[in-house]
Amino acid sequence: MIQATKNLSTETMSTILGGKNNEYSLLYFPFHGVVPALRAMLAMSGAKVTFVQPDDWPVEKKQTQFGHMPILYETDPTTNQTVELAELSVLEQYIGEKHGFLGSNAWESNQILAYNSASQSLFDKFVTMVVRTSNPDLRAQMKDLFVSTQIGEWAEFHERALQANGATGYYIGDKLSLAELKTAYVAEVMRKVSGEMFISEDKTPAIMKVREVVEKDERYQKYKASEDWKLFSETTKKTFGL
Repeated sequence: MIQATKNLSTETMSTILGGKNNEYSLLYFPFHGVVPALRAMLAMSGAKVTFVQPDDWPVEKKQTQFGHMPILYETDPTTNQTVELAELSVLEQYIGEKHGFLGSNAWESNQILAYNSASQSLFDKFVTMVVRTSNPDLRAQMKDLFVSTQIGEWAEFHERALQANGATGYYIGDKLSLAELKTAYVAEVMRKVSGEMFISEDKTPAIMKVREVVEKDERYQKYKASEDWKLFSETTKKTFGL
């Protein structure tokens, strides 16, 4: 398990986080889960990134800040000192700001974070209501409830927001951000769960345009062609049927 360097001052840790040529290791299970957008930003950043999985999570979790993942380890290659950061929302905002996925100003940044949060909220509800329900019969009922009460409203509001920006595939401006990366994946999962009931070329063309914009990005294409992505996709399908 990767370990953060001990006994560093807050000033030293802050200096490390400000480094421009740092190396990253992201600890998470070998499926997509809640980190597709975070992994994509890291892979697209141009920095040296390693995606790692726990060897014995029940044991390792006791050594982490909150006992859950993702966990980001950032290392200054000149000193070999490493700092540890936790919590998905914190990591997404930090990497988004550092590597240009949060817009060009404070307004754009906050709007991107808002859209990202709304999409993450939908995905979290899916996990809580459906994925974590172990009884097959009850899971089917919870899936029907989730589909009928959650996806349509999300699609309606996000389609409206995207249409307001000209249905270009971007929420704000014309630069790929955390919000598009999150929506592209969440929309894909929702379509696997509900078919074209709420999200389709006819019903939500602006949401579908987001997926197109993301898929055309050369940095994203390179990441999707990687062995890491293939592993995450195969494990996600095998484990969750998605």
